[in-house]
Amino acid sequence: MSQLKIERTWTDDDWILHDVLIDEKKVDEIGKYLSEGPWYIHFWKPGEDKIIVVFRDKTFEISHSNKSTWLDAIQYGKSIGIPEERLDFIIG
Repeated sequence: MSQLKIERTWTDDDWILHDVLIDEKKVDEIGKYLSEGPWYIHFWKPGEDKIIVVFRDKTFEISHSNKSTWLDAIQYGKSIGIPEERLDFIIG
């Protein structure tokens, strides 16, 4: 996807992680570009509480400060094979 700019890439155990920049209007489309597998991408704006969690075929809007809004995204992530400890939606 040409509208996605990778700022930084690193590894954490067996995960490859990327910090990216993307036009906010394109966030809803990004899921279709994720390859098959148990992973997701999440987006936020610095200083804001809203996080958008995108899986290949499902998107969730959660509040970083209200963990109860995370439940559906965590449940879905676990259902496709993502370990719960990886569904932490770290920002910053």
